[in-house]
Amino acid sequence: MDASQPTEATPGDPGARKGIPTDSALRASDADRERAVDVLQAATADGRVSTGELEERLELVYSAKSKDELASIVKDLQPVPWSSGAPASTKAVGVLSNFVRTGRWLVGDSHRSTAVISRGVIDLREAQFTGPETTIHVNTWLGTVYVVVPEDVEVRVEGTGILGGFKQDRENADYSAAHRINITGVAACGNVHVVHQLPPAEERRLQECESSI
Repeated sequence: MDASQPTEATPGDPGARKGIPTDSALRASDADRERAVDVLQAATADGRVSTGELEERLELVYSAKSKDELASIVKDLQPVPWSSGAPASTKAVGVLSNFVRTGRWLVGDSHRSTAVISRGVIDLREAQFTGPETTIHVNTWLGTVYVVVPEDVEVRVEGTGILGGFKQDRENADYSAAHRINITGVAACGNVHVVHQLPPAEERRLQECESSI
């Protein structure tokens, strides 16, 4: 290697002498680019980015070489910076009363839900995620909770059932998606259903609840 050839390491960094990139110049993967595309598409859907600007930014995304470049392209659109050291957390609780989280909402890197003698819906299909992986903790006692997941994510279900259980509507696709959702918790005398679409009866019940608000 030519000693005069520039490296991606910063001056004074030990890796500069070996031509090793620093963490800030880590190469972007296809999954990193797809996450940036998801952010841009969501921003276009809610009117923060025009169609023309979307096309311009997509060109930048697919030509980006490092994670820093990708982060700068979507920096003004991210609900929480990718490099945040304190991941966001959200929660929902239903004790003798039902709870619903649906539509466009910020999930956080972790979300905790508790249903005690009640029903709950955690709809993630239009949710905004703060990172490449989200963990949903669901605890239910004498209750039923539906976790509705998007089509294009990897889902891992590892909950514990005690006279109840965690049920998944389909096996996980055999590929690595851009986003991963881990679902865990305890279902005691109750059930947690991980689905891609709400059952018709549950959908009607949800619509009735929304219309009564």
